[in-house]
Amino acid sequence: MTTTIAADAIADLRQRRRDMRRELARVRWWRRLVQARHDLAVALLAQPDEHTSAGLDLSWEALAAGAPTSTELAAAVWPNAEAFSAGTLEELDNLDARLGEYESRVAATLDNVTAQMVRALAQAHRAESATKEG
Repeated sequence: MTTTIAADAIADLRQRRRDMRRELARVRWWRRLVQARHDLAVALLAQPDEHTSAGLDLSWEALAAGAPTSTELAAAVWPNAEAFSAGTLEELDNLDARLGEYESRVAATLDNVTAQMVRALAQAHRAESATKEG
């Protein structure tokens, strides 16, 4: 393998590796968002109703003075609360599972490209050392 061909192959592998790392970061970002959305859906479905929190004793009421109400918080976090249901959780779980499978494939490809790059770098180094010695 000539030095130019080896350098081109290594440059190509480096680019492929950068692309795989970028894609892996993107997939992981989406998984975090889907998980956060899942957590919000669970919180919405499990939140106490407004009447439950009305029985706070005086110390809690004093402590909570000026704090946002559950209604205010819910409106900010779930502007379209009617869209959430148990089916939403199932959809989010399905999305996360599919993203997880894709993440595994991207990670495996990244590992493969990294191994190819290491082999190519070692081969280029051996060829360069042999040229210097010979």
